[in-house]
Amino acid sequence: MKIRLVFTFTFVLSVLLVFSQHSLPPKGELFRDNVVSSIYVTLPADSLADILDYDNRLSDYHYHASFVFDNGVVRDSIAVVGFRLRGNTSRKSQKKSFKISFNEYVSGQKYQGLEKLNINGEHNDPSLSRAKYCFDFLDYLEVPASRTNHVRLYINGEYFGLYLNVEHYDEEFTKSRFNGKGNLYKCTYGADLQYRGATGNSYKLDYYEIKNPDGPNAYEDLARFITVLNNTSSDFECEIEQIFNVNSYLKCLVTDVLSGNWDGPNYNKNNFYLYFNTHSDQFEYIPYDLDNTLGVDFLGVEWSDRNIYNWSKSNANRPLFTKIMARETYRNRFNYFLNKALSEYFNPTLAYDRFNDIRLLIGDAAKADTIRMLDYGYTWSDFNSSFGYFSKDHVKYGIQDFVTRRYNSAVSQLQTLETTGGIPLWHAAVLNAVGDSITYTIRVEEEESLESVVVNYNWEYQSAMWVDTLDVLDSVNHLYSKTIAWHPTLKQVAYSFTLNGSTISTEYPVCDMFSLVKPSNDIKLYINELMADNSTTKMDGDGEYEDWIEVFYNGDSPINIGGYYLTDNLSNPFKYKLPANTMLPGGFKLIWADDEVGADHANFKLSKSGEILALFDAAGSLIDSISFMEQSKDVSLGRAKDGDPNWISFAESTPGYSNTGFSRIDELQSQVSVYPNPSSSRVYITANSPIEELWLIDMQGKMQDVQWNKQFLNISALPAGVYFLNARLGAKLIHYKIVKVN
Repeated sequence: MKIRLVFTFTFVLSVLLVFSQHSLPPKGELFRDNVVSSIYVTLPADSLADILDYDNRLSDYHYHASFVFDNGVVRDSIAVVGFRLRGNTSRKSQKKSFKISFNEYVSGQKYQGLEKLNINGEHNDPSLSRAKYCFDFLDYLEVPASRTNHVRLYINGEYFGLYLNVEHYDEEFTKSRFNGKGNLYKCTYGADLQYRGATGNSYKLDYYEIKNPDGPNAYEDLARFITVLNNTSSDFECEIEQIFNVNSYLKCLVTDVLSGNWDGPNYNKNNFYLYFNTHSDQFEYIPYDLDNTLGVDFLGVEWSDRNIYNWSKSNANRPLFTKIMARETYRNRFNYFLNKALSEYFNPTLAYDRFNDIRLLIGDAAKADTIRMLDYGYTWSDFNSSFGYFSKDHVKYGIQDFVTRRYNSAVSQLQTLETTGGIPLWHAAVLNAVGDSITYTIRVEEEESLESVVVNYNWEYQSAMWVDTLDVLDSVNHLYSKTIAWHPTLKQVAYSFTLNGSTISTEYPVCDMFSLVKPSNDIKLYINELMADNSTTKMDGDGEYEDWIEVFYNGDSPINIGGYYLTDNLSNPFKYKLPANTMLPGGFKLIWADDEVGADHANFKLSKSGEILALFDAAGSLIDSISFMEQSKDVSLGRAKDGDPNWISFAESTPGYSNTGFSRIDELQSQVSVYPNPSSSRVYITANSPIEELWLIDMQGKMQDVQWNKQFLNISALPAGVYFLNARLGAKLIHYKIVKVN
C-alpha cells in the first residue's frame, strides 16, 4: 500500500487542513462581463510611437504610462504603470496586443489584486469573441483559467478599439486558485512533453520557461512529471495521479476537442502552462491563448468533424494526450465530461443564445473599432456574419455553423463507455482546533446517483482498516462529509475514499492513500511572533532592518533546538535548521529571516504579502505553523499570550521578549458585533471604534471578493461553508468565524 504524505498547515484558529481543491475567484469589477468597460492609457507621444514602430515589435520594454479603468460603476486611476506590446504573431499585426504592468515601476503595486493585465487585440477573429467563449467554457467546467471581459481601449485619448481583457498568469493567479508557492512553467511552441532525460537540466529549454528558475527544485519537478508520464507502464493511473491533476486536464481537453482548439499541446505543442501545486504535490494544466478556435484554421485541417478520441496530431508524439486517453479509466471520465458539456453548454441552441448576447453587448464598440479592419479587411458586415455562417481566409466557418457541425459530429462519435459512477473533484481533511476529531469532505461529479460515499482509514500503518459512510452535506453540489474522532494516542492517519454507485465503485486515489499527521503536543515549541516588513523596528547584528521570527519554548526542562526546522515551503520541511542552542523553559529565540548565511539567519525571507511559516522536527512532523495575510510595515504579528492559540497584531513589537500584557483577541472581540451568523445573504457588523480594514477568507486561505459598505457584508454569492472574518481596529486584528448557508 502506497501512502501519499500531505503536510498540513495551521490557519487563524489552529485548524489543520489538507486540500486538493482549487477555487475560482469571482469576476469582480475588473472582469464584469455584462458591460463593456473602458481602459484609458496615457503616455508620451514619442513612447507610443516607439511601441508602434515595426522595428521595435519584439521589444518587451515597459514604457511609463498612467492608467484609468471605468466600467460605469467603478472609476479608478493609477499614476504610474508599465505599458508594452505582448503576444507572438500579433506583434506583426496592425491591431496590436498590450500588457499593462502595475508593479513595473512601483514595487508591490497592484490593481484589484493583480500585478498585470493582458489586453488582447484578437486580430485573427472577426467576431472578437471566440477566446471569450472558450474561457467561459472553462469557467463552466470549473477549470482554473483566466477571467476575461471585453473592454474599450483608449490610448492618449484616441479609441484604439475593442479588446479582450485577459487575466495574467503569475503568482497572484496561482495564489488565488491554488494557494500555493510552486513553480509556474510557461510552455510555448515545441513543448511536447517528450522524455529527454531524468534530470532537470534536460528541460532547461526555451519552450519550458520557468517563472522562478532559482526556486526550490526548479526543473527537477518538471523532469519528474515528464519521466512518470512517458516511462510508466504498469500502475500508470496510480503514478500519474500522484503528480498530475488528470481530471482538470480532461476538462480542458473537452474544451479543446469541442471548440476545435488546435493551438494547444495536444496538436500544436503550444500555449499552455504547468503549475506545480505544492499543496497537492500535483502539476496543474492551465490553457491560454484560445483565439484559434471555433472554425479558425491555418493548417488546412477539418476540425469540425475530427475524431474526438484521436484529437492529437497524427504520427506525432504527444504523450500527454495519448498516454492518458489510452486508459479506460480516463476515457470514461473524458466521455462523461464531454457528454455533460454537450448537454449543458456546447450545443447549437445554447451557443446561439450566448453569442447573440455577446454580439449585442459589444456591437457598438466593435462597429467603432476601425483598427480591427486593417489586418484582414473585416467589415461591419463580417463582424455580424461571423457569429452565424461565414467563411473568409483562415476563418473557415462562422461560430454558429461550426458549433452545429461540431456538436453533430461529437454526438455521432460519442462512445457508450463503462459508467464511471462518480468522479472525485476535490477533497478536504480538517483536524479541528483541539485535535480530537477529523472531518473528511469530498465533492464529486455523479454520472449516476451514488448509493454511498465512504472513507477508508487506518492509523499509522496498522493492519486494521476502518470504514465510515459520509453524510450528504449538499445534494445539489454533491458534497459529502463526516467527522470522526481522532485516535487517542496515534499521530498519523492514512485515508482514501470509495464512491459506490449502483453498478460500479470508484476508488480515490486510484491505488495509494492520503496521509495526515497530527502536530505534536508534547513539544511545546512555538512560532510566537514575526515581522514581515521591518523598516525601523529592530536591527540585526549588521545594522540592517530584516524580517524576523521569534520562537518560544514553554516546556518543563531545557531543550536543544538544533533538531528543529523552520520553513516557508511545506514541501520542504527541512529548509532552515535552527542553531544548536539550548533553550530554557520560558525562553525566546530570535531568527532573522533575511536569506543570508550566518548565525541565527534563516535561508529565506518572509513575504509581506502573506505566506505560510512552519516549524518541523527532525522526523518531518509538524510542530507549529501560522498562515498569515498581508502585513503592515513595522507591525508584528504574534500570539496574544506566549504560546496562546490566538494571534493579534502588535503596534509595539516584542522581539525576544514576552508578548504578555497585550489585549487578547477574545477580549477584543467584545468591541465588535456580527449578526446574523449563520447567514444566507447579509452579515451586519458594528464596532465600538472605526474598522480600518476588513476582509473575508475561506477555509483554504483564499481572500473572497465580497461587498462591504461599512454596515454589512454581502455574502449571497459565496458558496455555503465556513469563512473567517478579519477586522483591523487600529493595531488590533480581530478574527470571527462566519457560517454561510444556502
